[in-house]
Amino acid sequence: MDKSLNGGKANGGANGSSSGATDDVADENTVRIVSGILVDAEAEAARIVSDAEVYAASTTERAAGQAATIVSEAAAKAEALAAGIALDAQAKAAMERRRNALLLQESLASGIVVKAEKALSKAMGQAGYRDTLRRWIVEAAIGLSSEAATVNASMLELPLIDEALLREAEAEVLATTGKATRLSRLDGDPLPGQGVYLVAEGGRLAYDNTIATRLERGRTEIRKRIYKALFDSRSA
Repeated sequence: MDKSLNGGKANGGANGSSSGATDDVADENTVRIVSGILVDAEAEAARIVSDAEVYAASTTERAAGQAATIVSEAAAKAEALAAGIALDAQAKAAMERRRNALLLQESLASGIVVKAEKALSKAMGQAGYRDTLRRWIVEAAIGLSSEAATVNASMLELPLIDEALLREAEAEVLATTGKATRLSRLDGDPLPGQGVYLVAEGGRLAYDNTIATRLERGRTEIRKRIYKALFDSRSA
């Protein structure tokens, strides 16, 4: 009976020791598992932090690159805009200079025409004006190229155009062109302005050699000479 109890105690002690050892093993395993989990967690955390830092660095770099691109594009646009404004200003300035030059050219040409008209008007009362009329008649007769023509002029000039002057003009036309022409004076309807006006026989053709028309024909040449004088003096 006692033996049996003692034996039971002995067995109970053995069983208690076995149970304690098992618990210790389980605790060690748990610690190892937990430690492994912690190591993995730390490694994962470190990786996440590293990835975040790389992402942040790349994002910053991209942002800096985008900012530099924006600044560069803005500078290029500003430069292009400034260049366009400068070109536009230069074009407008050139147009304004051209307009002013043309206005000056026209003003000077008109002034020359007015002075020429006054000078020719005064010449009517001077010696030698008869020869001037002859030259104008010859010029018109050659331009008209007709077998016969009538000559008209202003009231002050018609008395100077006599038969002798017309014969002289005919002879000069023949000598110049080799073609004969008959000239006669038109009476009763004088011109309002200075100069001569020839009408071919039949009335279909005419040659206007009045002062106003002669000066208008010469206006182009006057403008050319003024332009040359203006701009040659500027470039000199």
